[in-house]
Amino acid sequence: MKLNDQQLTQIDDEYIEKLVNHDIEALANLAIMLASDLKESRERLNLSPSNSSTPSGSLAPWDKGLPNNESSLGQKETEGEGVNSDDVAPTSDLENNTDKSNDANAASPENTESDQGEPKKKTTRKPGRQMGSQGFGRTQQLRVTDTDHHRCSDCHICNEPLRAIEKAYTGFYSVNVTFGNRETPGLQLTNTHHLYYSAACPKCGFTNQTTPWRAPVDNESWEKVGLTEWRLIGSDLAAMICYFSFELRVSRRRLKLFLHDILGLELSVGSIQNCLLESARALEPIEEQLILDVLSDPLIHADETSHPEAGKLLWLWVFITMNTALFLVGRRTKTIFTDLIESVEKPFMGWLMSDGYRVYRSHLKRLRCWAHLERKARGVSECFIATSKDQGEQMLAILKHLMDAVYEAREGPNKGAVSILRHHQSELQRLRELCETMGESTHKKTRELGREFLNDWDAIFRILEHPAWPLTNNEAERALRHWVVLRRITQGTRSAQGSRTLALFASVIETCRLRDHSPILYIRDVIALRRRGEDVPGLPAKIELSLS
Repeated sequence: MKLNDQQLTQIDDEYIEKLVNHDIEALANLAIMLASDLKESRERLNLSPSNSSTPSGSLAPWDKGLPNNESSLGQKETEGEGVNSDDVAPTSDLENNTDKSNDANAASPENTESDQGEPKKKTTRKPGRQMGSQGFGRTQQLRVTDTDHHRCSDCHICNEPLRAIEKAYTGFYSVNVTFGNRETPGLQLTNTHHLYYSAACPKCGFTNQTTPWRAPVDNESWEKVGLTEWRLIGSDLAAMICYFSFELRVSRRRLKLFLHDILGLELSVGSIQNCLLESARALEPIEEQLILDVLSDPLIHADETSHPEAGKLLWLWVFITMNTALFLVGRRTKTIFTDLIESVEKPFMGWLMSDGYRVYRSHLKRLRCWAHLERKARGVSECFIATSKDQGEQMLAILKHLMDAVYEAREGPNKGAVSILRHHQSELQRLRELCETMGESTHKKTRELGREFLNDWDAIFRILEHPAWPLTNNEAERALRHWVVLRRITQGTRSAQGSRTLALFASVIETCRLRDHSPILYIRDVIALRRRGEDVPGLPAKIELSLS
């Protein structure tokens, strides 16, 4: 760059007009330097992973995973904060994760030539085991540590005792783990042999059989995802797999290595994936209670972050309260928010803390995050337009003064329960006049910030009426941070089922953390009960704190 920040700040309309009238040669030299800096800046802006060594993480969320960097219909309209997701593959792609057959055609690349020199025809056949093929059974034989007998007991028709004549007709093995505790630390692998019995009643002739419970087929949200007792992976081991995948951000293949190296258990990536999808289906009924708990709270923090799903740009939304977190995946439209608010009979009457996204403006009892506004004001104060720079500095000074007043009110005898709005009318008047001036600025960022303050004035300064309420939306942003990291690792989900799985696990895990309860133990209980066809257990008890 030929011009530094200090020099660029001095170049404004007045300075250029002065050169036009008094020094044409200096004006020409200035134009040459500005053109050189502009070209260099434009070249830097155009750098991308496709034309330089720039990492893929530097792309804007709406440019990731889209062919030719085409813009998405789900692009943020006002301000973009972060991104997030999970490594969940679609059920239709699970064949890619199972052991491949020995079919020579499956290993042959397309467009190769045969021994006669003739090119082979292109095929749409997927690699790996084909749908409907026999496949392979498990080859690992584990020592049986326990046997669980599912007996007939009495006849279903006449209640005749059958125990003396019943016989086992089928069964399966279930691999599980026993979690350690303070008295007996460690992790123990178990292998239980489940036996199911059959008996013909000698009195009425009715053939009685015990069968493992199976959930009805769900071809809408959970196509090809079964929920049943007949499972190789037990509920404790399933909960551990879920915990490693979502809470510890371990990939499927790394988790497979862990199970093999530490527990001596051989599981395919496909089995692990099926376990995650089934566990998510088990968790689904909990979402209704999560929605009720969120909407019954007096204050909700809301935020959203980009979420790629199979090349499409969606958004991961979070609605979090003091005790409950609800995550949803969908388009960045008003529908997500309005459908949530209107999903219960009693309308949400509490406060909503959010950023400046226009979707939230439909809720009247709203608070604005001051952290976003402070960052934007600082950006204006660091621009190269002298007038805008001065306006940004004035705005920062007023905001800091008002924030100090809010903090002081919280420390006072009333603990922020009394309005301080009337004590700061002069500062608010000066700020409003400043915003009106900024709203007419020719500088884009200055103009937008001034108008944003004016459009959201009541929501921004409502905190002065309720100093005990939060100044920022940090609760929602912190809740998204973990899932943003997971998205960067996995590069998003691969299907709608994967996105649904991510949202359910994120909701349950974060809620358990907020309520000081172990998520792995709660998920274990849910899976165990749902596999038997029972109702899900209630959410962990809320932590009751007084909020003035």
